[in-house]
Amino acid sequence: MPRSQDANDAIRLATRQRLLDAAMRCFASKGFAGTSIRDIAQAAGVASGLLYSHFDSKDTLLLSVFAQSMQQVQSTFAEALNPAPGEQPVATLVRAAVRTVRAHLPFWQLSYALRHQPEVLGALGAALATWQQDIVQHLRLILADQATETEALALFAQIDGLCQHFAANPETYPVDEVAEVVIAQWIGSRSTQ
Repeated sequence: MPRSQDANDAIRLATRQRLLDAAMRCFASKGFAGTSIRDIAQAAGVASGLLYSHFDSKDTLLLSVFAQSMQQVQSTFAEALNPAPGEQPVATLVRAAVRTVRAHLPFWQLSYALRHQPEVLGALGAALATWQQDIVQHLRLILADQATETEALALFAQIDGLCQHFAANPETYPVDEVAEVVIAQWIGSRSTQ
């Protein structure tokens, strides 16, 4: 009996995710420049030709990996724009970012490792600048009250920094305590303006 379209779609999505996961592992361990399509296909347990039915190139695969991280970032923004009653949006955002990294720790550990490779930054090119602009715009909305781009960049640096430190040292880094300090700084500084 042939598989249904839903079953075929589920298999295709699972294969795509295996390829993304394998690519992240390979890029992190061998470097973006040192990783071949064959390496990724082999790590995912598929033929190279099947990889090409999902991704046009290694660069497209890299963009898809980073798009996946942006989807997670977008979900934290959605939470912050609809905070619980009585909670400040910036507090919701910082806590949501920590929860996201904690829930997807292996993904974020690899993602942060990739972002430190010059070849990756070069391959991402304009997409990286577009993602950063999107993040800054969302942060300005969350901060409200005429927040400047510089303020949004400062908040981005703090959230990204505490998440990177946590991803690098999840057993010892006091991420929840650091997050609360960041929240207190932002809520205190915004209430005095």
